[in-house]
Amino acid sequence: MVRRRLMTVMLAVMLLVSVPFGVLAEEPREHIVTQGQTLSSIARMYGVTVQALVDANGLTNANVIYVGQRLVIPEPEAGPGLTVHIVQAGESLLSIAARYGVTVRDLATHNGISNWNLIFVGQRLVIPGDGVAPSPGATAPDVQEAIIIANPSATANVSSPMIVNGWGRAVQNTLAVDVIDSAGVTIGQGFVIVDAEPGFMGPFTGTIEFTPPASAQAGRVQVYSISARDGAIEHLSSVEVNLQP
Repeated sequence: MVRRRLMTVMLAVMLLVSVPFGVLAEEPREHIVTQGQTLSSIARMYGVTVQALVDANGLTNANVIYVGQRLVIPEPEAGPGLTVHIVQAGESLLSIAARYGVTVRDLATHNGISNWNLIFVGQRLVIPGDGVAPSPGATAPDVQEAIIIANPSATANVSSPMIVNGWGRAVQNTLAVDVIDSAGVTIGQGFVIVDAEPGFMGPFTGTIEFTPPASAQAGRVQVYSISARDGAIEHLSSVEVNLQP
Protein backbone atom coordinates (compact mmCIF):
# COMPACT_ATOMS: atom_id res chain seq x y z
CA MET A 1 0.00 0.00 0.00
CA VAL A 2 2.79 2.42 0.93
CA ARG A 3 4.66 1.58 -2.24
CA ARG A 4 1.56 2.27 -4.34
CA ARG A 5 1.10 5.65 -2.65
CA LEU A 6 4.72 6.57 -3.30
CA MET A 7 4.34 5.71 -6.99
CA THR A 8 1.17 7.81 -7.16
CA VAL A 9 2.92 10.80 -5.59
CA MET A 10 5.91 10.48 -7.92
CA LEU A 11 3.63 10.31 -10.93
CA ALA A 12 1.78 13.41 -9.81
CA VAL A 13 5.04 15.30 -9.32
CA MET A 14 6.24 14.29 -12.79
CA LEU A 15 3.01 15.56 -14.32
CA LEU A 16 3.25 18.87 -12.49
CA VAL A 17 6.85 19.34 -13.56
CA SER A 18 6.10 18.51 -17.20
CA VAL A 19 3.27 21.06 -17.58
CA PRO A 20 5.42 24.23 -17.48
CA PHE A 21 7.76 22.85 -20.07
CA GLY A 22 4.86 22.08 -22.39
CA VAL A 23 3.40 25.57 -21.90
CA LEU A 24 6.70 27.33 -22.40
CA ALA A 25 7.63 25.43 -25.56
CA GLU A 26 7.63 27.72 -28.57
CA GLU A 27 5.14 27.04 -31.32
CA PRO A 28 6.83 26.33 -34.66
CA ARG A 29 6.73 29.14 -37.20
CA GLU A 30 4.32 28.60 -40.08
CA HIS A 31 3.99 30.08 -43.55
CA ILE A 32 0.81 29.93 -45.61
CA VAL A 33 1.61 29.54 -49.31
CA THR A 34 0.26 32.32 -51.54
CA GLN A 35 -0.19 32.58 -55.30
CA GLY A 36 3.06 32.53 -57.27
CA GLN A 37 5.28 31.30 -54.45
CA THR A 38 7.64 28.37 -54.78
CA LEU A 39 9.51 26.40 -52.16
CA SER A 40 12.68 28.13 -53.33
CA SER A 41 11.25 31.64 -52.92
CA ILE A 42 9.84 30.77 -49.47
CA ALA A 43 13.20 29.34 -48.41
CA ARG A 44 14.93 32.56 -49.44
CA MET A 45 12.30 34.63 -47.61
CA TYR A 46 13.05 32.94 -44.29
CA GLY A 47 16.77 32.37 -44.77
CA VAL A 48 16.61 28.58 -44.85
CA THR A 49 17.45 25.95 -47.46
CA VAL A 50 14.91 24.20 -49.67
CA GLN A 51 16.06 20.87 -48.23
CA ALA A 52 15.40 22.13 -44.70
CA LEU A 53 11.83 22.99 -45.73
CA VAL A 54 11.38 19.61 -47.38
CA ASP A 55 12.62 17.79 -44.26
CA ALA A 56 10.60 19.92 -41.81
CA ASN A 57 7.36 19.32 -43.72
CA GLY A 58 7.88 15.75 -44.92
CA LEU A 59 7.52 16.78 -48.56
CA THR A 60 8.15 14.17 -51.25
CA ASN A 61 8.43 16.64 -54.14
CA ALA A 62 10.05 20.05 -53.70
CA ASN A 63 8.30 21.30 -56.84
CA VAL A 64 4.76 20.60 -55.64
CA ILE A 65 3.14 22.97 -53.14
CA TYR A 66 -0.29 24.58 -53.28
CA VAL A 67 -1.95 27.88 -52.36
CA GLY A 68 -3.14 27.81 -48.75
CA GLN A 69 -0.72 25.07 -47.72
CA ARG A 70 0.78 25.54 -44.24
CA LEU A 71 4.52 25.03 -44.10
CA VAL A 72 6.53 24.70 -40.91
CA ILE A 73 9.55 27.02 -41.11
CA PRO A 74 12.66 25.63 -39.41
CA GLU A 75 15.12 27.95 -37.75
CA PRO A 76 17.89 29.03 -40.15
CA GLU A 77 21.19 27.35 -39.53
CA ALA A 78 24.06 29.65 -38.68
CA GLY A 79 27.11 29.30 -40.82
CA PRO A 80 29.44 30.96 -43.33
CA GLY A 81 27.70 32.72 -46.18
CA LEU A 82 24.35 33.14 -44.40
CA THR A 83 23.34 36.39 -42.75
CA VAL A 84 19.64 37.00 -42.17
CA HIS A 85 18.24 40.52 -41.79
CA ILE A 86 14.75 41.06 -40.36
CA VAL A 87 13.11 44.09 -41.99
CA GLN A 88 12.27 46.90 -39.54
CA ALA A 89 9.76 49.73 -39.90
CA GLY A 90 11.05 52.50 -42.18
CA GLU A 91 13.61 50.32 -43.97
CA SER A 92 13.78 49.89 -47.72
CA LEU A 93 15.65 47.44 -49.91
CA LEU A 94 17.98 50.29 -50.81
CA SER A 95 18.84 51.15 -47.19
CA ILE A 96 19.33 47.48 -46.27
CA ALA A 97 21.61 46.90 -49.24
CA ALA A 98 23.65 49.97 -48.30
CA ARG A 99 23.91 48.81 -44.68
CA TYR A 100 25.45 45.47 -45.66
CA GLY A 101 27.52 46.79 -48.55
CA VAL A 102 25.73 44.78 -51.24
CA THR A 103 23.85 45.85 -54.34
CA VAL A 104 20.08 46.20 -54.42
CA ARG A 105 19.96 43.94 -57.46
CA ASP A 106 21.92 41.15 -55.73
CA LEU A 107 19.80 41.46 -52.58
CA ALA A 108 16.56 41.31 -54.57
CA THR A 109 17.71 38.40 -56.74
CA HIS A 110 19.01 36.44 -53.75
CA ASN A 111 15.61 36.72 -52.03
CA GLY A 112 13.37 36.25 -55.06
CA ILE A 113 12.01 39.81 -54.93
CA SER A 114 10.65 41.05 -58.27
CA ASN A 115 9.31 44.41 -57.04
CA TRP A 116 12.05 46.31 -55.24
CA ASN A 117 9.50 48.65 -53.65
CA LEU A 118 7.62 45.87 -51.84
CA ILE A 119 9.10 44.48 -48.64
CA PHE A 120 7.32 44.14 -45.30
CA VAL A 121 8.16 44.52 -41.61
CA GLY A 122 9.29 41.20 -40.17
CA GLN A 123 10.38 39.81 -43.55
CA ARG A 124 13.59 37.79 -43.38
CA LEU A 125 16.15 38.70 -46.03
CA VAL A 126 19.19 36.56 -46.71
CA ILE A 127 22.20 38.80 -47.29
CA PRO A 128 24.39 37.61 -50.17
CA GLY A 129 28.14 37.58 -49.74
CA ASP A 130 30.39 36.28 -47.00
CA GLY A 131 27.73 36.42 -44.31
CA VAL A 132 29.60 38.95 -42.17
CA ALA A 133 27.17 41.35 -40.53
CA PRO A 134 28.29 44.96 -40.01
CA SER A 135 29.75 45.77 -36.61
CA PRO A 136 27.56 47.86 -34.28
CA GLY A 137 27.83 51.55 -35.04
CA ALA A 138 29.61 50.98 -38.33
CA THR A 139 29.03 53.56 -41.04
CA ALA A 140 26.98 52.19 -43.92
CA PRO A 141 28.95 52.10 -47.17
CA ASP A 142 27.67 53.77 -50.32
CA VAL A 143 25.58 51.75 -52.75
CA GLN A 144 27.96 50.27 -55.30
CA GLU A 145 26.06 51.20 -58.46
CA ALA A 146 25.37 54.82 -59.36
CA ILE A 147 22.30 53.71 -61.39
CA ILE A 148 19.90 50.87 -60.57
CA ILE A 149 17.00 49.97 -62.89
CA ALA A 150 13.94 48.64 -61.04
CA ASN A 151 11.48 48.71 -63.94
CA PRO A 152 11.47 47.19 -66.48
CA SER A 153 12.80 44.04 -64.85
CA ALA A 154 15.03 41.55 -66.66
CA THR A 155 13.30 39.71 -69.55
CA ALA A 156 10.08 41.71 -69.04
CA ASN A 157 7.79 42.18 -72.06
CA VAL A 158 7.74 45.90 -72.89
CA SER A 159 5.85 48.00 -75.40
CA SER A 160 5.78 51.71 -76.21
CA PRO A 161 5.31 53.88 -74.21
CA MET A 162 7.28 52.30 -71.38
CA ILE A 163 7.74 53.42 -67.78
CA VAL A 164 11.33 53.35 -66.56
CA ASN A 165 12.15 53.81 -62.89
CA GLY A 166 14.77 52.96 -60.31
CA TRP A 167 17.45 54.74 -58.30
CA GLY A 168 20.39 56.80 -59.45
CA ARG A 169 22.46 59.92 -59.13
CA ALA A 170 23.37 62.59 -61.68
CA VAL A 171 25.03 65.98 -61.45
CA GLN A 172 22.03 67.76 -62.95
CA ASN A 173 19.49 65.13 -61.81
CA THR A 174 18.83 64.03 -65.39
CA LEU A 175 19.63 60.56 -66.71
CA ALA A 176 19.46 59.52 -70.35
CA VAL A 177 17.59 56.40 -71.50
CA ASP A 178 18.13 54.39 -74.69
CA VAL A 179 16.00 51.54 -76.04
CA ILE A 180 18.01 49.21 -78.29
CA ASP A 181 16.71 46.42 -80.54
CA SER A 182 18.26 43.00 -81.18
CA ALA A 183 20.46 44.43 -83.94
CA GLY A 184 21.93 47.04 -81.59
CA VAL A 185 20.00 49.90 -83.21
CA THR A 186 18.64 52.64 -80.96
CA ILE A 187 14.86 52.72 -81.47
CA GLY A 188 13.95 55.10 -78.67
CA GLN A 189 15.53 57.77 -76.46
CA GLY A 190 14.41 59.90 -73.56
CA PHE A 191 15.22 61.17 -70.08
CA VAL A 192 14.28 60.44 -66.47
CA ILE A 193 14.56 62.82 -63.53
CA VAL A 194 16.20 61.90 -60.22
CA ASP A 195 14.19 63.06 -57.22
CA ALA A 196 17.05 64.08 -54.91
CA GLU A 197 19.51 66.84 -54.24
CA PRO A 198 21.89 67.28 -57.21
CA GLY A 199 24.57 64.61 -57.15
CA PHE A 200 22.84 62.47 -54.50
CA MET A 201 21.19 59.08 -54.82
CA GLY A 202 17.42 59.17 -55.27
CA PRO A 203 14.52 57.54 -57.12
CA PHE A 204 13.93 58.33 -60.77
CA THR A 205 11.02 57.76 -63.11
CA GLY A 206 10.00 58.63 -66.63
CA THR A 207 8.00 57.50 -69.65
CA ILE A 208 9.97 56.52 -72.75
CA GLU A 209 8.54 56.05 -76.24
CA PHE A 210 10.21 53.90 -78.87
CA THR A 211 9.52 52.63 -82.38
CA PRO A 212 7.94 49.18 -81.96
CA PRO A 213 9.72 46.38 -83.84
CA ALA A 214 7.90 44.45 -86.57
CA SER A 215 7.98 41.32 -84.41
CA ALA A 216 8.77 40.45 -80.79
CA GLN A 217 12.49 40.32 -80.17
CA ALA A 218 15.13 40.65 -77.48
CA GLY A 219 16.26 44.16 -76.73
CA ARG A 220 17.88 46.27 -74.08
CA VAL A 221 17.06 49.32 -71.98
CA GLN A 222 20.01 51.32 -70.73
CA VAL A 223 20.07 54.28 -68.36
CA TYR A 224 23.18 56.43 -68.07
CA SER A 225 24.53 59.73 -66.85
CA ILE A 226 26.36 62.17 -69.09
CA SER A 227 29.25 64.34 -67.98
CA ALA A 228 28.41 68.05 -68.09
CA ARG A 229 32.08 68.78 -68.77
CA ASP A 230 32.77 66.74 -71.90
CA GLY A 231 29.56 64.83 -72.71
CA ALA A 232 31.09 61.43 -71.94
CA ILE A 233 29.08 58.63 -70.34
CA GLU A 234 29.98 58.50 -66.65
CA HIS A 235 27.77 55.68 -65.34
CA LEU A 236 25.60 53.20 -67.19
CA SER A 237 23.18 50.42 -66.21
CA SER A 238 21.23 48.23 -68.59
CA VAL A 239 18.71 45.41 -68.57
CA GLU A 240 17.66 42.90 -71.21
CA VAL A 241 13.96 43.02 -72.15
CA ASN A 242 11.57 41.50 -74.68
CA LEU A 243 10.43 44.19 -77.12
CA GLN A 244 6.83 43.79 -78.25
CA PRO A 245 5.41 45.06 -81.60
